[in-house]
Amino acid sequence: MKAIRWIAPLALVVLVATSAEARVHRRQLDDPHKDYTQRGIQLYAGFGGQGYRIEDHNFDYLEERESNGSFFFGMGVGLDRGVSMFIEGTGSDHETDFGDVTFGTAMVGIKYTPNSGYRYMTQPYGKIAVGGMYLDQGDSPYAIRDRHDDHNGYIGPAVGIALGVDHFIGRRTALFGEVGLTTGQFDQRVIDGHQHELDDAIAVTSAHIQFGLRFRL
Repeated sequence: MKAIRWIAPLALVVLVATSAEARVHRRQLDDPHKDYTQRGIQLYAGFGGQGYRIEDHNFDYLEERESNGSFFFGMGVGLDRGVSMFIEGTGSDHETDFGDVTFGTAMVGIKYTPNSGYRYMTQPYGKIAVGGMYLDQGDSPYAIRDRHDDHNGYIGPAVGIALGVDHFIGRRTALFGEVGLTTGQFDQRVIDGHQHELDDAIAVTSAHIQFGLRFRL
């Protein structure tokens, strides 16, 4: 009988403790500060400005005279709490002495967000990437003069760095802005879709500022 009298109070204590633990666990799950923003798959896109400079006076005719803005898109995959891998591309239209050209990059890299454990707040980040850059002459007078009418331009390797800020406006959505610098070289000439190696590579430097929307699946 004594054992039976202890069963009810003990069961009540266990029930209360279990209920309290469940409430704490639920609050932790609901608390946005307990989640990590770099986990999962992220998709992002936006607009901005992108400029380039060709460091070879023999190719001044390809130098940018005016930039008409840029677009970009990318995808990221979370690797750890504050680390994700991304792949992204950019493109921008520019006026040159020989008509309009398109300049762009295709990069893969790592993004690091030091305080990714705190959602619904501003989160600075840094990025480093490798990939390639291209310049498409399209239907510029230079391409027409040389009787090339398809996929004419230059391509080559590139490396880049960027600093930015995410500002979360929802559990899975963030506005962001970033500035970055990319340097590389054109070591291949593309004529009618065929690549030809250049005797001397053309050094190129590019800078960008971008604003966009990031969404985590």
